[in-house]
Amino acid sequence: MAISAIVPVKKLQISKERLSTILSPRERKSLTVVMLEDVLKALRSSAINRIVVISHDSIVHQIADRFDSIYLSENQLGLNLAVEQATEWCIQHQSDSTLILPADVPLVSPEDITQIIELGVETASLVLSPSRNGGTNALFRRPPDLIEASFGLGSYNRHIKEALERGIKPKVYLSSRVTTDIDSEKDLKRFLEIESHTLSRKFLEQIGLWDRFAKALRDPSLCSAH
Repeated sequence: MAISAIVPVKKLQISKERLSTILSPRERKSLTVVMLEDVLKALRSSAINRIVVISHDSIVHQIADRFDSIYLSENQLGLNLAVEQATEWCIQHQSDSTLILPADVPLVSPEDITQIIELGVETASLVLSPSRNGGTNALFRRPPDLIEASFGLGSYNRHIKEALERGIKPKVYLSSRVTTDIDSEKDLKRFLEIESHTLSRKFLEQIGLWDRFAKALRDPSLCSAH
């Protein structure tokens, strides 16, 4: 199989706004960068043939280049439009399969990625990994346009429904590493409770996030980012 990974990334200045109560704008930007690096590192060490990063951010472009990835500049803003653009590019460049991964699943491992690919060896295959809140944290499609990507709230059920309506039997890959995305303070706490050697964990430890959580428990007024 000629497999391309698609990694959509928001513009860094507007990324992870739900974390504004605990992280400063600069910290949110830095966290997005290190999470992207963790995801690209895992992809680079997996069975993926090519990585396509799509965004509208010069720093993201630099990171993609550093990981020997293709960088696409978004034609239109919006996650699903970006995924559609990247999917069309992959089809035009002879990819017969795509794996869509968000940039905020820093625990994903090369083994996770390889196992998802192995589940999708059939001619028409769909493999999904859910997020904890009903979204989709991994979407493998063979061929790349097997179903339409419909990310966002409730996307896991939408993807399953469309597959079944098309007569496709989806496969589900369950892994706590893939389901652990980082969008909220609760996600950050859950992430830090899992031992890892990720750049993301190192960064959060360097800025003393555990201490902030502890202080916030003692005095909720200290919860806001400085």
